[in-house]
Amino acid sequence: MIVLDRDILVKLRNSEEAVVEHLKQYRTDEWTIPSHVAWESFQRYDSRSDMLQEQQHLRSSLDRILPFTSDTALEAAYLDEKLQSQGVTLDSADLLNLATAHTEGGTFITHNKNDFDKDPLLELTDVDVVHTA
Repeated sequence: MIVLDRDILVKLRNSEEAVVEHLKQYRTDEWTIPSHVAWESFQRYDSRSDMLQEQQHLRSSLDRILPFTSDTALEAAYLDEKLQSQGVTLDSADLLNLATAHTEGGTFITHNKNDFDKDPLLELTDVDVVHTA
């Protein structure tokens, strides 16, 4: 299973060639997003009808939208403590998205190399940072 970050979801939607090519290696995997990524997607709209339309688009183009659960919250707290003890911090949304992927046993796919391309994080979780020009 792969769990897409918001930045990758946008680049995929815009058919950015480097991202599309990179993701081809996962074509047989289940494609998901955390519910927080769905929330980030809804935020760009002003009306509920547009938000509902975006929700339908996400549901039809992905295999699942992963819920935020108490297990995810526990994992987020654990990951945050482990990462902070090694001098790595993530903003709340990034931490919750990563914890969702980690809880589900998925690979978190992101383009955010500044926050995610760090050895302590890569040793603790399954993250694929897509590097583009």
